[in-house]
Amino acid sequence: MTFSAPFLFALSASLCTALILVLTQRLHGHLTLDNQPGVQKLHTAPTPRVGGLALLVGALAGGLALSAEVQWFWWLICLSALPAFASGLLEDVTKRVGVKTRLLATVFAGMIFCTLTGYRITSVDIIGIDNLLSFWLPSFVFTAFAIGGIANAVNIIDGVNGLAAGTSIIILTGFAVVAGQVGDTIILTACLVGIGALSGFFLLNFPVGRLFLGDAGAYTAGFLLAVIAVALPQRNAELSPLIGLLALSYPVTETAVSVLRRIARKGAHPGAPDRLHLHSLIYRCRARRTARALKAPQLRNAITGLLVMGIPLLSVVLMVLVSHSSALIWVSIAFVGVVYLRFYRKAALLGPFLDTARKMRHTAKEKPS
Repeated sequence: MTFSAPFLFALSASLCTALILVLTQRLHGHLTLDNQPGVQKLHTAPTPRVGGLALLVGALAGGLALSAEVQWFWWLICLSALPAFASGLLEDVTKRVGVKTRLLATVFAGMIFCTLTGYRITSVDIIGIDNLLSFWLPSFVFTAFAIGGIANAVNIIDGVNGLAAGTSIIILTGFAVVAGQVGDTIILTACLVGIGALSGFFLLNFPVGRLFLGDAGAYTAGFLLAVIAVALPQRNAELSPLIGLLALSYPVTETAVSVLRRIARKGAHPGAPDRLHLHSLIYRCRARRTARALKAPQLRNAITGLLVMGIPLLSVVLMVLVSHSSALIWVSIAFVGVVYLRFYRKAALLGPFLDTARKMRHTAKEKPS
């Protein structure tokens, strides 16, 4: 089987679509530009946020180049993803679709995937929970919510240039390596199409963000990661059912920390936006200093993405190395969690200090001599 054709088709179609969206933004900018203020936004210039369309075209073009044995699986993924993509695109254009509505749409997409493919999470190698997941209904509901949760987790990390797309490419590459190790060419080729579609968009999102992924793109990328994480161990019994949790430990940990942080703040809704995500803190401290040392302040956003992408890269490397052992995967998940929390603590302590120092310098300059 030739693996390069689906990848190249997806990459080329995605890149061409992304270029068209950027070059024609004067025509559609009144609908697609991200020019509204927000506590999480780190860009200044209005930018189209419909990069999900590039992913869609890339996915469809790559699918046309797949062999017949892979196409059925890929088209089922694309069909299942439609509710997640549609709700995200509607939000990108109207800015009026609520968080709960989009969450339910991604969960519904997970239900469609489980129904069409028959793939469900039936084990997590935990006594008691595995007994419950052996029944169809608990397994079905758990899988659908897990898929929806991952889709939303990828949307949460979509805050700086290249981070969500780069993280997704890294994770899909890890899944492709594991699929190649066990001889699962269907999953391997599906991963390559996803990598190609994401890479075409990535070229216009990093290092300079000329196009944003948007909710449609983030939900679709997250959905793809989630369904591959479900299908790969289901199709290959020798793999631990926890490989997906390890590969996705960065967005999962970021989401869990964000929810707990917001609950701890009295009166804060768990879904309320704030400036305390890891990438936001890194942007305010480490990335600022690095960009200043390189005398390239315009790259501060991209530097943030590169620094944070070290965490998903670590989790994916560990996943490839211990994919057959659930015990080692649990150890690896704990290790990645500790690394994340150490980075987060340092950034959380340093960020406010640098903000205060900068304000003091600014105030001193404004005082009359």
